[in-house]
Amino acid sequence: MDLEMAHSKCGQPDGRNPILRGALLRRRAELRKSWKYFISTECLDSLGPLAPEVGSFLSGEDAIRDWRSAATFAWMNCDANFLDCLRVIALSGKIEYRPLDAAPARRSPTDLNKLSSTELLKALCARYRCPLNIGTASEFDVAEELLRQLMVPDRAKLEGGEEFDVDMVLLKLNLVGIRAMITRDLRSLDALNYFYELPHRSLARMRASPRCVALWLCIYAQLLSLPDW
Repeated sequence: MDLEMAHSKCGQPDGRNPILRGALLRRRAELRKSWKYFISTECLDSLGPLAPEVGSFLSGEDAIRDWRSAATFAWMNCDANFLDCLRVIALSGKIEYRPLDAAPARRSPTDLNKLSSTELLKALCARYRCPLNIGTASEFDVAEELLRQLMVPDRAKLEGGEEFDVDMVLLKLNLVGIRAMITRDLRSLDALNYFYELPHRSLARMRASPRCVALWLCIYAQLLSLPDW
């Protein structure tokens, strides 16, 4: 794949950006044409009023918002719920948040791994009610664990054709994607690249959660459009 070649060719940081930038822009152009494969007509219809926004965002010109300023705060509070905040971020809107002086008590990856899939989903949605908080310094360990899960156990299940928790995988992809927009972490971008390139059978199963698939693709589109990796 072009993106894999871009990573392999860039030995020195000074020469990396133009090669990577070209590969990302080619992938973005591809996504403008192929996103309807990921979101079938039936899935798009199920999005209701969100459907025109998603279609316009994925098909149109790049809309980029620089979220890196979020990392300068210890924590942020949002009045909206998790899904509403995620929608605004994914569509590059303006999210209303209030910076707080201190982050909540830390959650260790060990603690999170003791939770069932359902419990973990609820815990992450509650903790990251303002999803931008996944990009703060205090959440490094949690973000690293989510990335590890995506690229090790989740990846193994997908490649082995095993059942997987669609909502949980998509939640992790959205959070990891948001962190990548804030921190410019290439490993997180690679994770989204991998899931974008999944075989057809796996993608068909992910359509069981059309809203989260749509928002993930919008976040991915933003990552591909960033000029300063």
